[in-house]
Amino acid sequence: MVDAPKAAVALLSLALAASLVACSADSDPNGAATGGNAQGKGVSDDFPRKNVIVSAVCSPGNGRGDAVKVDGWDPRSWKHVAHAEFKLPDTAVVQSDKGRPNTAVRDLCEPQPEPASASDTGAIRSLFDKDFTKMAVVTEDPKTEASHVGYVDRSGKFTDLTGTKDFGDTPHEDNAALSPDGKTVWFTYDVEDGPEGASSGRVASRAIAGNHKPVDRLKVQVVGEDRLTVLGSPARGVLAGGAHLSPDGKRLLADGYVLELPPGGRSVGQELIEKGEFLSCGEDWLDDDSVLCGSAEPADHRFAAFDASADAKPGAPVLPRNDHENFAMVLSPDRQEFAFRSVKGTVSNYFLSGTKPGSTPKKVKKTGAFSTLGDGAVFIDWR
Repeated sequence: MVDAPKAAVALLSLALAASLVACSADSDPNGAATGGNAQGKGVSDDFPRKNVIVSAVCSPGNGRGDAVKVDGWDPRSWKHVAHAEFKLPDTAVVQSDKGRPNTAVRDLCEPQPEPASASDTGAIRSLFDKDFTKMAVVTEDPKTEASHVGYVDRSGKFTDLTGTKDFGDTPHEDNAALSPDGKTVWFTYDVEDGPEGASSGRVASRAIAGNHKPVDRLKVQVVGEDRLTVLGSPARGVLAGGAHLSPDGKRLLADGYVLELPPGGRSVGQELIEKGEFLSCGEDWLDDDSVLCGSAEPADHRFAAFDASADAKPGAPVLPRNDHENFAMVLSPDRQEFAFRSVKGTVSNYFLSGTKPGSTPKKVKKTGAFSTLGDGAVFIDWR
């Protein structure tokens, strides 16, 4: 016969143990979930179409990045509202001591001499579709040095769009980027098409559906270290150090040049970019006729508006006088605000500021979920 008091104590102990296990699996003392996808309460898998600012950060493992985490934040309260995580395949190009394979993932995961700025955010944003359900990836075979392009979904499944052949030229495909609608992966490659093995570059795309046959979009003299940004609808590729469309979708800001977009959805390379008006600087568009600039006197560290025409002069400084290094990352949808990272020595903070001259920046407090983001995050979208 079972002793009744002992049985009651045993049952109570089991209940308490179960309760503790459930608590530890579902939340931590800060209210963030630690089981499942490790999201906090109220954090969605779906990114809002408006009133959200989006960050991307490389999550390293064993000396290399093994995941990229994308998070959505309310730009007023900095409440954590959305999350997606992309586990990268073991052969993904994340860091390299060589010039290629090239990929904007390296802008996230490699130690950088200075933080990413708006000139980098376009290519990093193009790693993802508009809803952050897929991420473009370049992989490299360490034995053959073949590089392939494809994409990884949120489950961590990698789809190789380059594919393999039993015999033929070794593929060297770089700069994987997704079209905003998520239907095509764009990339670059070199081809020998001149005398004595001279080569030129190509911008091409592969459809995610069907047989993934490459479609050439643009011939360039050389791909070099430029990044590929995919913009607009229908999608077009821009091969440059950084690229942004004007709000009306008619002009392009790339590498400090402003130019009218070519007709017919034609892709754009350096040869066409350098025929535009040279402004010497430019972070992103303030409106259809002016850009935010952060690297020309007297706007050093302070930002200013530039008229997007030849011989333009900078406007009055946006920020108060300061001795920090400031890196603009992304502008609000109405172009009235921008997010930037400010560095002084070893101290780094994120700020929001108006775009009008004489604006007072407001520091983003590192509290709650935002405090775990770290200094390596890049703001890549504000909508």
